[in-house]
Amino acid sequence: MRRTAVIVLCLVTLGALAGGAPATAPGVNGKLAFRRFLNPQHTWAALFTANPDGTAVRRITYERRPISDVEPDWSPDGKRIVFQRIDLGGCGSGCETDEIDAVSPDGSHLTRIAYDPPGKGCITTGSRPAGGICRSVPTWSPDGKRIAFQCQVQPSRSDPGYSRVCLMNADGAGITELPQTPPRGLSDTAPAWSPDGKRIAFGRGVGDQQAVFVMDADGGDVHQLTPWVLRGGQPDWSPDGKRIVFYSNRDGATDVSANLFTVSPDGSDLRQLTHAHGGRVQHLSASYSPDGKWIAFGRTPGTGAAGNADVYVMRSDGTHVRDVTRSAIWDSGVDWGPS
Repeated sequence: MRRTAVIVLCLVTLGALAGGAPATAPGVNGKLAFRRFLNPQHTWAALFTANPDGTAVRRITYERRPISDVEPDWSPDGKRIVFQRIDLGGCGSGCETDEIDAVSPDGSHLTRIAYDPPGKGCITTGSRPAGGICRSVPTWSPDGKRIAFQCQVQPSRSDPGYSRVCLMNADGAGITELPQTPPRGLSDTAPAWSPDGKRIAFGRGVGDQQAVFVMDADGGDVHQLTPWVLRGGQPDWSPDGKRIVFYSNRDGATDVSANLFTVSPDGSDLRQLTHAHGGRVQHLSASYSPDGKWIAFGRTPGTGAAGNADVYVMRSDGTHVRDVTRSAIWDSGVDWGPS
């Protein structure tokens, strides 16, 4: 499952939000973008793209160890991929930075979007704040003008802090931290814009409980969509805005399998798509295809001898499951882009 950075100190500028983005029409299915871990310790990862049938696999980011490029998200026009870059030595020895970058699908025009000044970062050895921001799971707004991401805050070493949803312009300016009610004790994670740009789905943790929620794009009108017992997380909207896919058992018991579910944006009509049990098979984060007929997702074990994850696709009703990457090493964190 997605690597979660430990939360640290962050200074966020609060500001008013613009209105909802224009509607995004369903698109033509393009390539998959995913992360591939290049070492068994999962401290070194690069982004790859591939056709949905597993052909034309291409590496698009190249960084030295121990840097991990993870959580790719295609821009609405298919011309850019935004992602999280984790550098375990980004602010010095034993000092981790978590920044947000973007790259073209051919691997060119790598751009740093949101990052800390030299010497500051997410976390240091010993779980001490590094004076910067832990940024993760970036996602484009439907008009391509803004990016939502998970921002994590740790006021001090003794105060664990909590994560929130932040917004910024596509160039990294104008950071806005969305409000939480109550203001303490909540961890909001993995935001996902609705196709009309008016709402954001996200995971919320309260103590040891996890569920999927939805809110207005300004942080208001928060509603719980999934029951706590499912421990839901990392939602993704269907292109028509009528369904939200998510995975269960987020960071839960290892003897309970994580499965994929969908739910309506009002919390009704909960449907289970996969039916693994016993903990051996785990379904990871998922992404709808632009035409809404398919879902791409990570699943472990894949075909590799070590039980590493592969990227899979299936029909949006959970049928016709097939392995796409068939790699010996770990592939997951997939996003389905437009053509």
